[in-house]
Formats: sequence, structure tokens, C-alpha cells
Amino acid sequence: MPSYHFPAEAGQPLPDATPEAIAALLDRMGVAHAGVRIARRGDTVTLEGRVADAAAEELLVLATGNLAGIAQVRDQLTAGQAPGLLDSLGAFARLPAGSASTEAAETAVHAAMPEAGTRFGPAGSLFHALQPGETLAEIAERHYGDPGGQRRLQEANAPVLAGGAPGPGLVLRIPPKP
Repeated sequence: MPSYHFPAEAGQPLPDATPEAIAALLDRMGVAHAGVRIARRGDTVTLEGRVADAAAEELLVLATGNLAGIAQVRDQLTAGQAPGLLDSLGAFARLPAGSASTEAAETAVHAAMPEAGTRFGPAGSLFHALQPGETLAEIAERHYGDPGGQRRLQEANAPVLAGGAPGPGLVLRIPPKP
């Protein structure tokens, strides 16, 4: 169960941040959450249930975490339809010869070391907290090598950015390069 931390003092104010109020705000933002249970305890929100895909999961986590007073989102969501037992077992039959070796997997897993402090969402997006004076164009230039990538950032974060100009502490998702 991944847990994501957010600056509690940043984000959209929601005076009565009950689970029902959070769900109503998600509806107004256009963030899909049908079948998702929202629970809040103090400054922590827990999301559990099934969502369409990993991108929808990221957006739900960010929309919830970017509420003032929310410092942590516990993600107990499942993306997509879970494969059945026969689908899982059938996948082994499609593997190339020799690929069932654990040696290659052990080497790859131990070589994977994310940069310290880097946070990634379920769909592989980088989660980035805006710094004072930072613009979407600067973020796009840094991560995509092109300030034109600003449109991609706006589209990926549309519900979160709908409240106006983004301010310091707002957490955005930066999808991987296409």
C-alpha cells in the first residue's frame, strides 16, 4: 500500500473535508471515483477500491492530496481489471525460452535505484511539488526539454489546476515522456 505525502498547508481549501465533501469536490472537478471508498482520519485520507487505470489512480491521489489540511494519502486502489487465474498462468506460456530464470530478474531489481527524494505515481508519473516562482513552462523545459510540454502538464493536471493559478506546495503529476 503506497502512501503519498503532501504539504498540508497548500492546496484547495475545503472547510468541511469529510469523505462526503471530498467525494462531492471530486465530482465537481470531474475526477472519476465511482466504486472508491474514501476515509479520513486526521490529516490522512485512505482511498480504496478499483479505478480504470493507473493514470486515473494518480489523478485521484493528487486531487485528494492537494486539498488544504491533507498531508497524506494512503493508496489502496487497484487499477484496471484484475486478471483471472487462467490468464495469469497462460501468460507463462507466452514467455520466451529461458526467460523464467530468476537470475536476470534479481540483477535488474537490485540495479534499480530511484534518485533520493523522487516520488513516482502508479502510472510512472513524477510527483512534483511546485516551488515559489516556478512555472509550468520551466517544469516542462526541465523534464521534457521543451517548454511546449506545458500543454501536456496542463492536460495531465486539469482537475487540480482548475481552481486557478497553481501556487507553491501544489503537487503535480509529470507524466513520462511519450
